[in-house]
Amino acid sequence: MVGIRDFREGNSGGSARGGWPLRVYVIGRDYRATEIDAGEAARRFTSWLADEANPVLAEVIQTWLWQPRDAGGLGALAESGRDIAALRSEIAALWRSAQQQREPDGREAL
Repeated sequence: MVGIRDFREGNSGGSARGGWPLRVYVIGRDYRATEIDAGEAARRFTSWLADEANPVLAEVIQTWLWQPRDAGGLGALAESGRDIAALRSEIAALWRSAQQQREPDGREAL
């Protein structure tokens, strides 16, 4: 498993965005305690969420569209699934771009 380290080793490494180790229990390995780099976990999650085969992002987008403006949504209905797919593609492209640029957020100095 890339990015997962044995918790007992004490070498948490750190992410490119500040080095926050997450303590997890690996299901496929008898729930052994390990640490995973938060940046690596975030990259994996974003990749999973943005994958075209995963319907979750499209559902989140649709829910956001339906939310009233005062709740942070757009308060609208998409005309078609193609519109949702286009917005999904734009979001995925923004994530990829942000991931490549990885601008510092101030935690690096901590």
